[in-house]
Amino acid sequence: MGSAKKIARGAVWTTMANIVNGIYGFVSVPLLIAYFGKSNYGLIGLALSVNVYLNLMDLGLNSTNIRFFSNWLAKGNQDNVNKLFGTSMSFYGIIGLLNAIIMFVIGLFAQSIFHLNDEQGTILMHLFFILAISAFISWYTSCFDQLIQANEYVGWTNQVKLLAKLLQCVVLILTLTLKFNIEVFYALTTFSMFIVIPFCVHKIRKLCPYIQFKPHFDKAVFKEILPYSLNIFSFGIFQFSFYNLRPVFLGLQGTPADVTDFRVMNGIVNIVMMLGGSFMGVFLPSVTKAVAQKNTAAINHVTYDGTKYISILLCFCSFGVISVAPELINMYVGPSFSYLSLWLIIWLLLLTLSHNQAISALILAGSDIRAITYSSICASVLGLLVCWFTIPHYNVGGTVLGYIVYQIFQVLFYYLYYWPQKMQINSWKVFRYSYAPYLIAGALIAWGCHYINVVSSQWAEFFIKGVSFAILYALVVLLLLNKNDKAFFMKLIKK
Repeated sequence: MGSAKKIARGAVWTTMANIVNGIYGFVSVPLLIAYFGKSNYGLIGLALSVNVYLNLMDLGLNSTNIRFFSNWLAKGNQDNVNKLFGTSMSFYGIIGLLNAIIMFVIGLFAQSIFHLNDEQGTILMHLFFILAISAFISWYTSCFDQLIQANEYVGWTNQVKLLAKLLQCVVLILTLTLKFNIEVFYALTTFSMFIVIPFCVHKIRKLCPYIQFKPHFDKAVFKEILPYSLNIFSFGIFQFSFYNLRPVFLGLQGTPADVTDFRVMNGIVNIVMMLGGSFMGVFLPSVTKAVAQKNTAAINHVTYDGTKYISILLCFCSFGVISVAPELINMYVGPSFSYLSLWLIIWLLLLTLSHNQAISALILAGSDIRAITYSSICASVLGLLVCWFTIPHYNVGGTVLGYIVYQIFQVLFYYLYYWPQKMQINSWKVFRYSYAPYLIAGALIAWGCHYINVVSSQWAEFFIKGVSFAILYALVVLLLLNKNDKAFFMKLIKK
């Protein structure tokens, strides 16, 4: 199979995997809240949040391994591929053991750390013990997936991951029908992901028969990959920290019920982000080529038109959900969660500030990313500080307030300094031409749809408001677009 077909196959299966994951997350949350209770379900989110943050111990090795595996496979350097595979097994084995020990220790003191009662403390302790076992297995086998992806079989890896996700769906159904307790559900769900391991071993033996599944450490290979790995790590650590420490802060400064609130809103936001970003890859591949060739016209097209197209999609998805937010919350998890509507609306509104992704791609295509690394550090630290000090007063709202600070700091940095000073981009033109018209249109239409109350049925009202917003927003956008924009969107729809 040629590279082009592998890429196309990978794109299809990656999209399918994202859709299935999104649907599973969206559907499972209200079912599990109703079954386990709000506070107990929050314990799962708390345990996962703590463990997710420990993924930082990867030190950027995931992307690094794929890069070096791909390079050496292309050159036919089987010896280095085998050395890196064995070195990675050794490194990940040590990291997995450390992760397991940390989870075990946190589990022993979980009740006092998170201020829980005896029953919840025991449940959380068991969840951390389950995580300790699964973390070691997951870390130790991490390089399996990396080597397969380096062989351009991204589609295949997502196929077997879909099998694991389907197994998780079976576990969910069995839990609700056979009345499993929370520990059994979590253990079965976690360990079901390891069904992919035998398939990965078989695939590697087929693709790279010279690979030895024995951990060994090669100092020269590790020394070669480490600088690149640390660059990747330093760029992403603070953004990763901001996004993944918020639910941990909720557990420390709030209650497990607050963590449940966060997961409810995050589930809806993730669906919006998935929908808003699903077409962006269609018009961003030219970025790196344009920068490399110093093609000013192409760069301007990405800067202003690319940002405009992203703004249209983001505003459509964000304000579309905002227009039906109260109804969506009530239908999703029940009227007892209706107090989340305001915080959800603010969070969705902030998502539109991600309209700078096209220009960010231009930045990453360059060689100097130090300035945006520094801005990410400042934004993340400030956002987390706001979260920590506001959670005791506003509960889950504190995480949204922290997100406000994080997003506004980043946007002001780009608009007021980086774009005009470092990239010679007209920030006012970006705002006036590429973002503001669609922000204003979306906000006004969503506000108008919010006051539509023509039927008593909540489902019917949800449908009427949603359809009304979609039609009105599409009509306004058509009036705002020029001929070239309309031609582009016709091609986009066809693709």
